[in-house]
Amino acid sequence: MSRSHKLSPTLTIIAAMMLFFMQGKLLAQTSSISPYSRFGIGDIVPEGFSIQSGMGGIGAAYFSSTNINFINPACYVADTNAIFDVGARGEIRKISNSDRSNTLNSATFSHLALAFPIKKNKISGSFGLLPFSSVGYNVVDIQDTAGLQNVRYEYQGKGGFNKFYVGTGFNIGKRLSAGVNFSYLFGTIEQIKNVEFPEQQFYFSSRYVNGVTARGFYLNYGLLYNIGVKNGLEWRAGVTGSLSTKVTAENNIFYYNYSISPVSGGEIVKDSVINEQVTRGSIRLPQYVRGGLTITKPSKWLLGADFSFYDWSQYENFGSNDPLNNNYGIGIGYERYREASAYRAGIKYGTSYLNPKNTELTEYGVSVGASFKKSFSKKPPTIISLSLEAGKRGTTDNELIGENYLKFTLGITMADIWFIQPRYE
Repeated sequence: MSRSHKLSPTLTIIAAMMLFFMQGKLLAQTSSISPYSRFGIGDIVPEGFSIQSGMGGIGAAYFSSTNINFINPACYVADTNAIFDVGARGEIRKISNSDRSNTLNSATFSHLALAFPIKKNKISGSFGLLPFSSVGYNVVDIQDTAGLQNVRYEYQGKGGFNKFYVGTGFNIGKRLSAGVNFSYLFGTIEQIKNVEFPEQQFYFSSRYVNGVTARGFYLNYGLLYNIGVKNGLEWRAGVTGSLSTKVTAENNIFYYNYSISPVSGGEIVKDSVINEQVTRGSIRLPQYVRGGLTITKPSKWLLGADFSFYDWSQYENFGSNDPLNNNYGIGIGYERYREASAYRAGIKYGTSYLNPKNTELTEYGVSVGASFKKSFSKKPPTIISLSLEAGKRGTTDNELIGENYLKFTLGITMADIWFIQPRYE
């Protein structure tokens, strides 16, 4: 009698979905709707999936066998089944200054990830696709300039950087585990400035387009230490981070003139590109470190806290040093377990790496979340996770912009036993 294995139908479907989404541009959709994404490399997308989002974003020491913790790759060793996680996120953001306000919204897919044991309780692996930064804004300013009235200046931005990662986590002794994620960073950020003269018949409008495309490798590491059990409580400490990394980039700049058709309202290009410049260089990303601690009453509840620090002092964009701030973040999260569900809450506070008009921007938020298990016959359960975060960033002081937001996330986690369906002959 012999025993053989083959990949389960569930995992075959998952692999096909991964290939489909990676070939497309699904994650390249702009999700940011903030004018502050105009600066640097845009809004840095918070790490973690829907479960972490519902707990203030904690994850440095979050150890669970039912979901993927991308934040610290050392936590992959908790994944004793093959786990597939796909998610989406949405946002409603009210943007205000001293004169007026506007409400915007967006929605997009957020991630695709798969984790699996290589040697159960010893070595695990993971790979996936998720966003790194996002740019999305549209600002209009109407001015009287050089004797011309109602000159329309429009500033637009879209795109962002994504990353495809391959990671592994492994045990070192009985209490210590380590992990590493190797990521390929890619994507394009496009910024556009339009100058239009709607009341001047004999003036051509002009457009300036600045596109930056980045490609390169990025590595982050993680360690997780099981402190032990005391009075029925299990304690864990974790640290994760990355060194400052350079990625290659290409800057494409061009200009052209156009007019607006009085009939269709569409654009009529009046000349070919009059100035086009392509520059090859690099972007240096910041180093960061994140540490965390969790206390768990097994099968009952979990309480955790994270602290993160980003060093933007070495940031470079094609050789120039933008005046960016070092920034930090603090998150506290709580999770309560039930037989077929889990409930979460969290708070977070942090500073931004932006420093407009020498003003430090802060952000704070509160979040709640829940997961529900859906069981199928002879299969591990599928988990549906939801989270909601309400927060505020920025200020209307010093002629700046204040933002109030609601963020929503949805995650679907499907588990399967690795290489199931044994056959006996």
